[in-house]
Amino acid sequence: NIKCRASGLRPNGVVLVATVRALKWHAGLDPRQARKEDPQATALGCANLGKHIENARKFGVPVVVAINRFKFDTEAELDVVKKYALAAGAFDCVVSNHWAEGGAGAVALGQALLKAVATPSNFKLLYANDMSLSGKIETICKDIYGARHVEYLNGSDSLLTKY
Repeated sequence: NIKCRASGLRPNGVVLVATVRALKWHAGLDPRQARKEDPQATALGCANLGKHIENARKFGVPVVVAINRFKFDTEAELDVVKKYALAAGAFDCVVSNHWAEGGAGAVALGQALLKAVATPSNFKLLYANDMSLSGKIETICKDIYGARHVEYLNGSDSLLTKY
């Protein structure tokens, strides 16, 4: 909503990077336990990934989820993420192992992204340039963060007219 608007860039796709460890943390798992196999915690944490997929899709371009694989991730956990991402509307979900294998570990990601950007897309911004600043804030808060309403405290709303 800022960079593309100001620069005129029109992306053809989104790469959304996730880790099994981070998804477990989003499920409330103690970070010290994140290296132990736990497909259930991984599945619970996928709700966070789903929201990011939903948000990225609002821009009208395909989303490829890249699972940044670490040595302690298990096939069961990776499968949970792949299935969830695809069910949530990702164009594709691939494991990227570039930290261990260099460029060879990211070939599947590159191939998935090439397929994604070859499909028709309809990039769009979430609000019009001429929308009021309060309208832009409300759009982002509601459409991206799931807020029900926006409340300005201590007269901060009066500052919006300065910008």
